[in-house]
Amino acid sequence: MRLNRLFAVVAPLVLLLPLTAHADWPKGERDKYMAQCTQAATPQIGAAAAKAHCACGADAIKSYPASDIQALMDNKASPELQKKALDKIAACRADNKAKK
Repeated sequence: MRLNRLFAVVAPLVLLLPLTAHADWPKGERDKYMAQCTQAATPQIGAAAAKAHCACGADAIKSYPASDIQALMDNKASPELQKKALDKIAACRADNKAKK
């Protein structure tokens, strides 16, 4: 009986662990990313589309560890990490085109 009560208390907490494993942007870095991205993308695709694309890209890589995000923002990331991030961001563009 005690084991059932313990399981009833612990099981919901264990199920929530994967949600806490995802990192988030380091403080202020998402805003910096959005500013740089929209500035670069606006001349090619327009302000509204640039904002949407950049937000999608920011969401796509927010699960990366904070150290990886920081390395990407500081242009100190390894070529493998850069490619992985660019592929995720490019997938946003493909997803947006498929929705249209």
